[in-house]
Amino acid sequence: HQALDEVEAHTAHTGGVPAVSVTSGTAALHVAYAAAEVGPGDEVVTSPLTFVATAAGAMLLGATVVFADVEEDTGNLDPDAAAAAVTPRTKVVTTVDYAGLPGDVDRLRQVASDAGAYLVEDAAHSIGGSYHGRPVGTLADLTTFSFFPTKNLTTAEGGAVASPHPE
Repeated sequence: HQALDEVEAHTAHTGGVPAVSVTSGTAALHVAYAAAEVGPGDEVVTSPLTFVATAAGAMLLGATVVFADVEEDTGNLDPDAAAAAVTPRTKVVTTVDYAGLPGDVDRLRQVASDAGAYLVEDAAHSIGGSYHGRPVGTLADLTTFSFFPTKNLTTAEGGAVASPHPE
């Protein structure tokens, strides 16, 4: 029972979705893209309003990064701009929770689904947050976190990847 209690305590910040710890938020993005099987010839649509790791993780795997515009009022990835940026080569749509505010995940989920792509949420600044009552960590196929000293939950360094999909 103690082990189960520890698992429940560790997943409380991700809405009960299990997470794997890694060395940094950058590593979390790289691991998430690798789990989505991103590689040469693939495209990752994301926001230009982010730290370089959101794009670099995909580029390290050989993917092409396609930037889509952000919403004027939130700074988050604009679902219409993301939809316009999607091509048959799109493997992942990555939203970045700007200033701790999750993007329009429902619409972005539809954009990704229509493209046959994964939805990744770069939640480096929004752990513990929610979207329409649903916790960050339960919203995307893969959610990445950073625990760098400037984040709202820190361990001085480290990161994590959460996914509701065991595979």
